[in-house]
Amino acid sequence: MIVFITGGVRSGKSSLAEKLAMQLACEESRLVYAACGQRTDSEMKERIWHHQDRRANSGARWITVEQSVDLGQIETVPSDILLVDCITTLLAGEFFREDKPASEADERIVSDLLSLAGRTHAVVLVSNELSFEPMPGELTAQYAKKLGMVHQRLVQECEIAILVEHGIPIVKKGGILCAE
Repeated sequence: MIVFITGGVRSGKSSLAEKLAMQLACEESRLVYAACGQRTDSEMKERIWHHQDRRANSGARWITVEQSVDLGQIETVPSDILLVDCITTLLAGEFFREDKPASEADERIVSDLLSLAGRTHAVVLVSNELSFEPMPGELTAQYAKKLGMVHQRLVQECEIAILVEHGIPIVKKGGILCAE
């Protein structure tokens, strides 16, 4: 099962994703959190701490794997619930890496995520909606185009797609689990 959650920055999508992942877990499930962001500045450090603190106080036992590229290398077992936060930072890692072409970043991500979905009980994906306006600069436009392609491919494959606006989940595909 794939659950895709998107929305604006600080819209509540990560919190919703964590609740849904915990709800999908059964007794033998491990909750695996794939953290794709890197500590690049003080704002990102604060956001990472906030997410870690929320998981630590969730009442669930999370296993955190920091992985900014090559997500398919994460070791999983069939009963795992994998939460990937977030596709936007994962794409940045893949897009700007020096050892593989940026032109293939979207295909690498989709391939890795579909592989993980085939090896786990469920994958919950979090991503950002960047903008509905044209992007300034060619590099930014290329990145946004790749992100849009990744989103489209993942939503085609997922069972549930949710847009979060102002903390309110809006189901775009499938049904929503009860996330209180």
